[in-house]
Amino acid sequence: MRTRLHPQPVCLIFVFTFLFLLVHQGQFLYAQSPTRAQEEFDKLAKAYHSNKISARQYFVKADSLTNQLLTEGKYFEPQELVNLLESYEKIAWSKDEYGHARSNYFICFLNNARLFEKNGASMYYAEKAAREYEKSRGTHSLLEAQQKCYIYMEQRNYGKVISVFNQEQEHLQKLPVLLKNNLIDYPSGIDAIYILSPAITSFIKTNDTTAIYQTAQLAEEIGTALVEKYPINDFHMLYNDFFQLEIKHAIALFEKDQSKVGTLLDGMDSLRTVYRDLSTDFISSNLIPWRIDHYFNLNNPDSVEYYIRLYESLPLFEKSTPAKITENKSKLHLLRGNIAEAYSLLADAIERERDVQALLNEEVDELLYAYTAAEHSDIAFQRAEKEKQQRTVWLFAISLAAVLIVLGIYLMMRYRSRKARQQIEELNNAANIQIIALEEMKHEAVREEQRRLGQDLHDGLSSSIASIKHQLEVLSLDTEDPILKKKLAAMQSQITNAYEIARDKSHEWFNTDGGQQGQTFEQQIKLLIDSALPDSHYQKDIHIDEGALQHIPIDTRIALFRIIQEAITNIIKHAKANRVSILLYEEADSLMLAIKDNGTGLKNKKSALGSSSMGLKSIKRRVQYLNGKMEINFGSKGTELAISIP
Repeated sequence: MRTRLHPQPVCLIFVFTFLFLLVHQGQFLYAQSPTRAQEEFDKLAKAYHSNKISARQYFVKADSLTNQLLTEGKYFEPQELVNLLESYEKIAWSKDEYGHARSNYFICFLNNARLFEKNGASMYYAEKAAREYEKSRGTHSLLEAQQKCYIYMEQRNYGKVISVFNQEQEHLQKLPVLLKNNLIDYPSGIDAIYILSPAITSFIKTNDTTAIYQTAQLAEEIGTALVEKYPINDFHMLYNDFFQLEIKHAIALFEKDQSKVGTLLDGMDSLRTVYRDLSTDFISSNLIPWRIDHYFNLNNPDSVEYYIRLYESLPLFEKSTPAKITENKSKLHLLRGNIAEAYSLLADAIERERDVQALLNEEVDELLYAYTAAEHSDIAFQRAEKEKQQRTVWLFAISLAAVLIVLGIYLMMRYRSRKARQQIEELNNAANIQIIALEEMKHEAVREEQRRLGQDLHDGLSSSIASIKHQLEVLSLDTEDPILKKKLAAMQSQITNAYEIARDKSHEWFNTDGGQQGQTFEQQIKLLIDSALPDSHYQKDIHIDEGALQHIPIDTRIALFRIIQEAITNIIKHAKANRVSILLYEEADSLMLAIKDNGTGLKNKKSALGSSSMGLKSIKRRVQYLNGKMEINFGSKGTELAISIP
């Protein structure tokens, strides 16, 4: 099983792929101390904050430094790595455009966890990195699937590897076309091969021949599409070439074609020459164990022994490597007939494998503990959230109650205000009626006083003057004195003038029948209309015939005033008119009132007289009270209200 590391990009394009650890011979080397590593990261941060390097340059250098530390075999505790990448995190989350760096941030933790086979932690960071990748790129990430395949292959759980492949199969099958049409970036093709390779191995282990060749064909199509996109990153080209040979190698083993196996292994070895400018140590890390298996199948113990020695010189990267080496030694002695030595080495290999299993069990226990702690924390969190929701519900209920109370107070105050206005309006109406009645009573009193004075003037002064005039006429006839006759004639003329004046004035006062009252009523009507219908918005035409209101009782005048007032109110509320005319005249034995506007008019007679038209209903009631008749003429040019009162 190969150990792979996710690289951060060494260019501006964000890359998702696995790198193989390039470690020195022997045990893990700690080339840089934590203090030295911190100093290197601090230098990068200082260069960024002093504007010596851009944010993207900072990310590239920080990614490269992190990979360098990991390939040197340096393992960091999570908190230690958090401290080292503190500036990286702040910069990566400072702008939306740095989405690739946010994903790379978690890949640093993923690689650190995978380096020392912390599977639970590596899966967690793979998920975090995948989510950030999908946010920034808007495309599906294969990172979680890759990590799952890596873990399941290590556990030899081939069924789960196949399950992961099946979940991603639809997306994987689209990749050749997407790559050829430049609809997806080329690192996604490399990511896909890292899933297809373990999937093919799993199909081989389960003897699913059809799936083996179909999956291999898909891997070849993706590899061909990647080659057609050359030049791309040389590391990716190296990994593509290597994995294409690895897949063919796995199928050759399945077909038991050792000749083809040897040719493919030689092809892998030649990649070190083709890509001599790149670090290709990982090829030996994978090629040597395959060479050992190949020479076992060829029964070539000398070659097996040679490559076992090379295998022992490789870094002990995987915990199971010592057990595998011991197992190969056991098989070598068995091949040479040294059964006792083979048995002893096999027992040693089994013991080493048990040690590895114990470490795995310990990690499982730690994961179970972490899971239990997380589950307990989740229960506590859910309880806290439930309490928070309850508080929110109570807060909402209290807020709603407060709003309802305020709304109730507002509606109550508005109701009281409306009721008060209504009461004031009714009081004003009553006061207006009383004022009109008082005005009518005053004018009636004046008229009665004028009639009394006219009667007194006619019966008293006029009679006295007529008597004096008669006596002067008699004296003028009895005297013969011309001078006296002349004086009596002059006095008689003056007395005649005074008599005529007194008689005319008495007739004028006595015959006053309400013309002044009619004039006062007309003024009241005009005052009402002027206050309700301003000249700036309405054209008004008011005509009240002289003598039309003579002999009209005060109750009738008040009713007419209210009818006109109600009609004007209806015009304001409903008619949308700008011209109003009022005509009051006497015809035969009836008093005629016509009120007309140029508004929208009434739609039908039912709406005019229905229960919904309260204003017209009030007018009709007043007309009926006066024993009169009402007629409404409506149309598109307006409405005319005609009333006749006997």
